[in-house]
Amino acid sequence: MKMGTSKSLLKFGENKEGIQEVELNIQELYPDPKEQRKFKQRLKEFLNSDPDNNKVIDKTFLDYGLLKYQTECIIPRKKNLRRIPLLLLLGNPASHSVHSKMFFSYERDGKEHRFWKALKEANILSFRTSSNRERKKELYNLSYDSPFRIALATFYSMPSGASDKWGGIKGLYRLFGKRALDEIGKLEKHRVENLIRNFLWPKGTIFAFQKEAYLGVKNPASPDYCRESTIKGELLGFCECNAEVKLFCLPPTRNILGERALQVLCNFKDRVLKAP
Repeated sequence: MKMGTSKSLLKFGENKEGIQEVELNIQELYPDPKEQRKFKQRLKEFLNSDPDNNKVIDKTFLDYGLLKYQTECIIPRKKNLRRIPLLLLLGNPASHSVHSKMFFSYERDGKEHRFWKALKEANILSFRTSSNRERKKELYNLSYDSPFRIALATFYSMPSGASDKWGGIKGLYRLFGKRALDEIGKLEKHRVENLIRNFLWPKGTIFAFQKEAYLGVKNPASPDYCRESTIKGELLGFCECNAEVKLFCLPPTRNILGERALQVLCNFKDRVLKAP
């Protein structure tokens, strides 16, 4: 099966307050009608695995070969030359956060997400409010406390729920299959690299919190992903699209409040701040 990678495969709408509408061409992704039917069967199980999936993924146009969904990306336009540009790059969005219109909107118990707690403990980012809506404003206005000018994005734009079977990047592989997701990844890479060129110029930094996020933007000379190196805080590379942009790979966000993960986060932050 030969699949195309034209720009018509994946189209992104305007980013409005951190939320974008995305259109995925299923007919182009799966030219074989049998493969399309198999995908639709998997999609049904995927959508039913989490109630928030149906709130941000629209299958209305599936009979016309299109799958539409919402994704998230917060890129402040406001400048501050005294702050170092820092992109926090994740794997893919959580459906409940996309529906809430804010990254890491809450934990399963409704409490503040551990991601924000860890960034505060590491002195990377401290919000002045507790409201998700107000925190998003802080991110756009740079009114938070931090030595960095922070952006948040995901490598894969397709959201997924908290299901063990269908959650995260693992769920996307199960939904699309490796060959199809690799085709999607080529266009996602192009999107993220444009973001890197525009936001991280001239000498910004990326903190990648997921294997595919790191592998998707690293240059060929950078070390390959290694879980042990990630846990030890030893995985450091550079971006393919801009060799001046440092790329730090961190442990997954589910472990971010652990002692070792926090130490890695603090060490990487210090290395960025002390760099000439």
